[in-house]
Amino acid sequence: MSHRPSAPSPTPRRAAPAVLLSGVSLGVALALSSSAFAVEPAGEAASAQRQVMAFDIAAQPLDRAALVFAEQAGVQVFFDSARLQGFRSSALQGRYSLDDALRRLLDKTPVDYHLDGANQVTLTRRVLADDQVLQMQSVTVEGRSLSERQETYLQPRSVAVIDREQIDRNPPRHAADLLEQTSGVYTAVSQQDPGLSVNIRGVQDYGRVNMNIDGMRQNYQQSGHQQRNGTMYIDPELLSNVTVEKGATSGMGGAGVIGGVAEFSTLNARDFIHEGKEFGGRVRATTGLGGYANGTDFIGSSAFALGNEIGDILLAASERHLGDYDPGTHGSIGELRTGSAGNPEIEDRIKTSPVAYSGSTMRSRLAKLGLNLAHEQRVQLSYLRTQVSYDDANIMDVADEDLWEKLGSSNVVSQNFAVDYSYAPDNPLIDFKAKLYHVDTRNDQSTLTRGTTLGYSTTYQTDTYGLQVQNTSTFALSQVSILQADYGLEFFHDKVSPESDQAISSSSAVDYPFAEGMTPEGSRAMGSLFTRLDYEYDGWLNLNAGLRYDRYHLRGETGMNTRSFCTLEGACSNAQINVPVLYEVDREEGRFSPTFGLAIKPGVDWLQLFASYGKGWRPPAVTEALVSGRPHGGGTETLYPSPFLEPERSTTWEVGFNIARENLFLAEDRLGIKAAYFDTRIKDFMFLGYGLQRPGYSPIATLGTTAYVNNLETTRFRGVEYSLDYDAGGFYGNLSYTHMIGANDYCKRAAWLGGVESPVYGTGGRRPPIIGMEPDEFSNQSVNCGGIMGTAEHMPMDRGSLTLGARLLERKLDIGVRARYSEGYSLTHEDEEAQDMTYPADWKPYTVYDLFGSYQATDAITLRLAVDNVTDKAYLVPLGDVLAFTLGRGRTVQGTLEYTF
Repeated sequence: MSHRPSAPSPTPRRAAPAVLLSGVSLGVALALSSSAFAVEPAGEAASAQRQVMAFDIAAQPLDRAALVFAEQAGVQVFFDSARLQGFRSSALQGRYSLDDALRRLLDKTPVDYHLDGANQVTLTRRVLADDQVLQMQSVTVEGRSLSERQETYLQPRSVAVIDREQIDRNPPRHAADLLEQTSGVYTAVSQQDPGLSVNIRGVQDYGRVNMNIDGMRQNYQQSGHQQRNGTMYIDPELLSNVTVEKGATSGMGGAGVIGGVAEFSTLNARDFIHEGKEFGGRVRATTGLGGYANGTDFIGSSAFALGNEIGDILLAASERHLGDYDPGTHGSIGELRTGSAGNPEIEDRIKTSPVAYSGSTMRSRLAKLGLNLAHEQRVQLSYLRTQVSYDDANIMDVADEDLWEKLGSSNVVSQNFAVDYSYAPDNPLIDFKAKLYHVDTRNDQSTLTRGTTLGYSTTYQTDTYGLQVQNTSTFALSQVSILQADYGLEFFHDKVSPESDQAISSSSAVDYPFAEGMTPEGSRAMGSLFTRLDYEYDGWLNLNAGLRYDRYHLRGETGMNTRSFCTLEGACSNAQINVPVLYEVDREEGRFSPTFGLAIKPGVDWLQLFASYGKGWRPPAVTEALVSGRPHGGGTETLYPSPFLEPERSTTWEVGFNIARENLFLAEDRLGIKAAYFDTRIKDFMFLGYGLQRPGYSPIATLGTTAYVNNLETTRFRGVEYSLDYDAGGFYGNLSYTHMIGANDYCKRAAWLGGVESPVYGTGGRRPPIIGMEPDEFSNQSVNCGGIMGTAEHMPMDRGSLTLGARLLERKLDIGVRARYSEGYSLTHEDEEAQDMTYPADWKPYTVYDLFGSYQATDAITLRLAVDNVTDKAYLVPLGDVLAFTLGRGRTVQGTLEYTF
């Protein structure tokens, strides 16, 4: 077998297994029993050996590793795949000569290599004890590497990758558009707010999902009249891919996580340069076309990279200028929340009116400096700055002439600083990585005067300091079994620092304004020790087990006013008075969380069955425990603190299967299928409840009394996910679908802090005097169900997407269509469920069609055209921000010019 690469790989990123042709099995065993031996080359081959090249090849079956090696080294590799079955390569990361790279790749396998000229390598099995050589036949084979997205169909867990190819087909206006084609992933998006909040299988907010950029947690949170309690800011122009890990994990990034990890990976210098090319980059510009620009004024970016064996530099910048957009006009957007049941003209007015205050400006700058040190070490410094300006809008009001009301404006600046260090010597016990980072997100927000509430300015700032340390050790237990250990620690510290010029209300129990109290000052630190063991046997069995220990420390001050009665004789007798209650919170707690997994191949290499079980744990965030303010800066609605919240505890089961087939219908085609059933149960789930009773005298529970409480019922998120990826070269298709099952009940103690009291009356007179207070046991023990605010009020609805495309004209022309579907979830005025909800669901079913096309005019110039919502369908974004009433964009046409060098 040989592999002839079309060109050296320009991007030595983490290697994916290559697709093998007919007769090549995917099943492998591992043998790391002896050292590789090389025949000394001479002449042209010796010169080739001395060239230093960059490699990034994961440990994997040796036949696949040989094909990836051929791609990255730009050489032909000859071998017989049948003779390499049962052997596994060592990991190869760093810059090496051809000779050193082959030695490391074949380390401890009974396989020799021989350089035949400058660009050919032959692999052979070593001479056996009886002096008989297993001679290899040289069979010429064209191999193609799997993309990172396609590689997910070989991994025995629920993971998804959104690669640059998917991002480029239909350039996203909002970062949430990136995730629409990924099963199990939703976004509680408002098109009037560029912030992104990721929902995985119904779980989101307050760090339940670890949203990070290059591993740096984006823990910024700002309370307000919206349903996203945790947002991040990222321009898709600067991304290389997005990886979504679903469920609890015992690996890096899993501290305090019960929903999953969404990692947004930015561009690297090696995306544009490679051996023999020390300078490269890309310039791209997108704009709306014709009468269907629909607010897409300009989206553009540039990236420049320079590097050699010493190190590399990347500089990149992006701009995003968007205006107000028009919603779709065909179809119904619902009656319950538009108020159009009795007046159809209201819906027509909404659909023919621009979505005001949906424009924004985003500017991002990215810089990375990497240095390759001696002894297989590397240090990288990185900096990412994103600045976003946009207007804050109120809920759509059909009674208002302008539909939308401007509340104020926001200017967000998010800065990410990181230092990365790696050490990967020629030792299977050491693959060490460390990261030190700081994320500073700041929103300078101005609020306009509304009614009797004067305008004011507030700064909300969250600083996150993080440390990550991890090592991977690989142990060869026998020729057919291997044990891999991943272990390390993770630490991050969130510091929340609000500041406002709003006057302190005389009714406030604390010495800060209501605006500050909505996202209160405080800090939370979390440390985590973790380890995970993976055992592989004979290519068909994988067992894994992990254990994590998390510990958190929450600090801050908060308080509220309670009510009582004046019991003094005289003018104040029987009068109600405010009694301030202050809490100095200093809580610390820890917990162990195990995970287990099993994967088998039941007699065929293309089918893999997997199952997993995992525990998760999430303690309360700063805002959940310490909030004390009013969402509008005034009025009667008040959020109260909950300093005694119990941490959430999750248990997740998952069963599924992978199918990975090659040459199924046509030569060199590839099929990947992943399906999984998941069931996540959360005890003490925290939600924002209303209708509560404060401590002290509180005769009634009101809508305006809200606080974060623990659900007394088990909160459950379960469903089935499907993903399919087929690629035959000349044409391809992708399918994803998510089916959620069931609904949740939310029950809480009305007196969430206890301490409700009733007056004790004396004797005498027409109005007996109040002589004291006594516990109100009925109120203190009362349990109420319902009364929840936030996205958890609604279970995510079924959603899917289908993409079909073709590559024509020697694959220079790529055209296709995408369909996005939502089953919807609608209620009527008569539904009891609607009557119990604060914001009843009314998402109509819809199918939206998009077109895309690209043409590679030259090696350097690519032209792209995208038409979103071809039929101008009217719809509401599924699970979109309920309060912002997120209308889907109408027909939008965008054109892109890209120049690479």
